[in-house]
Amino acid sequence: MLYLLGAAAGAMMSVQTAVNSRLRSYVKTPFLSAMWSCLSSLILLLIMLLLTGGMALLTKDNFAGSSWWMFTGGFLGAFVLVGCIALFPILGAVQTTILPIFGQILLGILADSFGWFGYEKKIMSAAAAVGIGILIAGIICAVVLPDMKGASEKAAAGKNRLPWQCMGILAGMASAAQSAVNGRLGAVTGSSLLASCISVVTVCLVVFLINLRKGHFKSLRQLAGPKPPWWSLAGGLFGVGVVWSNAHAAPVIGTGMLMIFSVFGQLLFSILIQHFGWLGSGRKRIRPVQGAGLVLIFAGVVMAKML
Repeated sequence: MLYLLGAAAGAMMSVQTAVNSRLRSYVKTPFLSAMWSCLSSLILLLIMLLLTGGMALLTKDNFAGSSWWMFTGGFLGAFVLVGCIALFPILGAVQTTILPIFGQILLGILADSFGWFGYEKKIMSAAAAVGIGILIAGIICAVVLPDMKGASEKAAAGKNRLPWQCMGILAGMASAAQSAVNGRLGAVTGSSLLASCISVVTVCLVVFLINLRKGHFKSLRQLAGPKPPWWSLAGGLFGVGVVWSNAHAAPVIGTGMLMIFSVFGQLLFSILIQHFGWLGSGRKRIRPVQGAGLVLIFAGVVMAKML
């Protein structure tokens, strides 16, 4: 059941991005969509903290062993949240899932190799190196080749997607860094839920200041016109689901196995969302070369994280 919970966490990540992107189409900016997702996540996390007695951990002594960089998870989370919302309508569900996965693996390798975030250095095994090679081959099949064949679609969209694809990789690296940072803060405070709550508070503050600085709150008036579907407001619910699922499953099945099943859930639901046009994403059928690439990506992740 915990393996299925890990897959569900990955599925909820894909659904959250699609839901937040749908809300963005009504408020006209990814920052307002991210703001609502943050606020709803924060409310739910605070309720969970109150119910579990986690608020009692907010004492000076519980933060005695912390360092400044352990509180940067919120800034990284803001970049990931806004970035994925912005990428979704440009790259689609599959690429918005695949490229951050590659970024996560890339930063994981660098962090293990150099002992970043206070973790022990680990030498990459030959099997992991082969897994990375398979992962890159899968990305070429799933992302690069379809883009070469779909040049007319890119021309019609009027966008060069390479900078956005690079942003997707950076978003994945930021996501992996956020998990590591929050993990260290959770270890210091003794509560991963409290660390997540602190991170979400920071995300809310950053996104709020950006919206205020750019005057995006004026876009809220447009909600007086066509009403967004009710489910487009549920992004924060899925975000909390991801946090809780990971926190519940990781101590038992380990982070490596959790990531494997999470990737499986992400890939599966990104395919379904894009192929069938669920959640207002626009229907784009998966090509055979993309299907082969997705299989290679999953196999590469398994080898890189499991062996």
